Order: sequence, then structure tokens, then C-alpha cells
Amino acid sequence: MPYTTEIVKLLTDQLAKFVTLNRHHLVGQVANLEFWLGEVQHGLAVIGGYNNRFDRLRSAQRRHVAEHGTTEFRLEDPLIHGPPSPPRRVPDGQMREARNALREATYRFLVRFYKEGLISERSVRQACGDLGIGVEASDLRSHG
Repeated sequence: MPYTTEIVKLLTDQLAKFVTLNRHHLVGQVANLEFWLGEVQHGLAVIGGYNNRFDRLRSAQRRHVAEHGTTEFRLEDPLIHGPPSPPRRVPDGQMREARNALREATYRFLVRFYKEGLISERSVRQACGDLGIGVEASDLRSHG
């Protein structure tokens, strides 16, 4: 799995796990909410910056191949040489799925905190707004 989607999946899985914790464990994660939201922000930035990083990588490799006459050979037939294969881009669909899964896990994480009375509705809305995540009014009905 590519680095970009792998680190986002790791974070997504961790947030999804937190939603299943007992309340006394969840409180510890609320104490670190700023950290986790920073990690989500970073994960979304990693995905958002992927295309620019990939374009720079591809350009640098093309330049190097052209300047140095780089060739590759096939393991099954070392006598066959040719230009190196270009790097492969992570499919847009895979990136979109990773972004959506992270946003969904983050949302569920925040809503669980809210429903436990550990953070305010305002905090949920602020965090979601900062991360570009929509909020369902029905998820924020009275938790008391």
C-alpha cells in the first residue's frame, strides 16, 4: 500500500477504535483531542498534497533518466534494455476513499465525545468545520 494511503488508514483505524472504547478510556483521548485533530489535519494535507509531490517526483525522475541515459533490464532477460518505467500514481479513487474514510472516522470520534458529554456541540461543529466535514443535526440532538 502506498505511504500516503497507509498513514491515513492507520489514523482512520485508530480513530474508529476509539469510538468503541469505554467511557473512562475515552476521557483520556479527549485530553489529547487537539493532538488527534492535528493528526487528522496532517492526514488530509498528505492526501491533498499528493498530486503535487507525485508530479515533482515524476519530473525529477524523467530529468535524471534523460540526463544520464538511464536504462533498465528485465530480470527474466537481462539482454533486453529500455527506459525505466515511470512511477505509478496512486489512483484517485483510492485517495478519495482514504480521505472519506478518515473524515467519517473523525466525525464518529467527535460525535461519540459529544454524546458522552465530553465536548460541546460548538466544539464538534468547530472541529468539523476546520476539517471540511459536514455535520448532521440529528447526530447532535440532546445527549442528556
